[in-house]
Amino acid sequence: MFKRVTFIVNYNLYDSKRHFTKKLAEAMQRKGIETSIIDVQEQEIDASMGKEIQQQRPDFTCSFNHLKPLPNHKFLWDILQIPHFSPLVDPALYSVELTNSPYSIISSVDRSDVSALHSKCPSAFFWPHAIERDLEAGSGERPYDAVFLGSCYDYEGLRTHWRSQYPKEINRALDDAIEMILSNLSLSLAQALVTACNSAQIQLTPDIDFMELFYYLDYYTRGKDRVELIRSIKDTPVHIFGELVDDHPSSKNGWKHYLGSQSNVTLHPSVPFAESLKILQQSKICLNSMPFFKNGSHERVLASLAAGAVPITSNSRFWQDHFKEGEEFVSYSPGRYQNVNAWVKELVQNEKKRSQMAAQGREKVMKHHTWDTRVDQLEGALHLNPAKGFAPS
Repeated sequence: MFKRVTFIVNYNLYDSKRHFTKKLAEAMQRKGIETSIIDVQEQEIDASMGKEIQQQRPDFTCSFNHLKPLPNHKFLWDILQIPHFSPLVDPALYSVELTNSPYSIISSVDRSDVSALHSKCPSAFFWPHAIERDLEAGSGERPYDAVFLGSCYDYEGLRTHWRSQYPKEINRALDDAIEMILSNLSLSLAQALVTACNSAQIQLTPDIDFMELFYYLDYYTRGKDRVELIRSIKDTPVHIFGELVDDHPSSKNGWKHYLGSQSNVTLHPSVPFAESLKILQQSKICLNSMPFFKNGSHERVLASLAAGAVPITSNSRFWQDHFKEGEEFVSYSPGRYQNVNAWVKELVQNEKKRSQMAAQGREKVMKHHTWDTRVDQLEGALHLNPAKGFAPS
């Protein structure tokens, strides 16, 4: 049983990590656990934070996803010799350096990623997304028939870039990996890339960075899947709230480039995560694309059900295991969008069915997928080890 936790949070797009941190801390407080939050904004983590944390004497520190190591390549918690819990909500490979710290406790929202982490961190465990227990479903009008809350990835620009950088065998391997991700129900990003590279007999060298290839595969399939999902909807207005992800020099074209000619699509500026929940409370359907998680969760699906909107999402075994297909959510298989237009149209026209699905799904979310439930699960997953503090059971 832990009694005191210090959270460390910094900037991320749409402030989702700040929101998750705040709501998880509130759930812990309801169970008598003392919490504090250190918000470092966009600054680098440095050793000067150590004194503040030591004064708080937490059982462990916690931050969603990973924080960068200090200039000496050690993490802050290595210097403090305090366990640090990193709940990963993005593909785990981006945070693999966390496994270098003996004080790291790592969870992932995707079971395939947990399995992959086990080679470097045998104690990694599954801990999915959650939503706050006090989020209302909304009782007013729902003026938005369908919404997509998320970023645009300039996948065409990215592909043009890597094709100019790599030899043809690498380009062919990336094409093969893309095809696998956008057609296979269970293959993870890393599995697809390894399979494609092995088939092409590619030997990774200092000039061929696996993480760079992984990034291209991830961002291309993210961008492609969400654009094709929205393009497949012809008969219903779709409202998009999000910006271009411009963390690569090739990223120049946003939603307007890809969907500007689609008359049923309305583009809006991005909104903070807390504001997106209010939009979901005014929405009938929430579209969700997550090809990077084939056996994991995503906050958009849980949030939409909690807010009274029906999610139409890319398939994941997690949704199949925890919710009823066609009664609480609708899913499409990778690369197969031909039925999405009809599903959206039917749900918009049949409010009785739509509201029943949303209500049934919301009941399950509020019973099994709140931050309060996740705290209970976390207490069950961790035990006190006198030598190193907390560690997964």
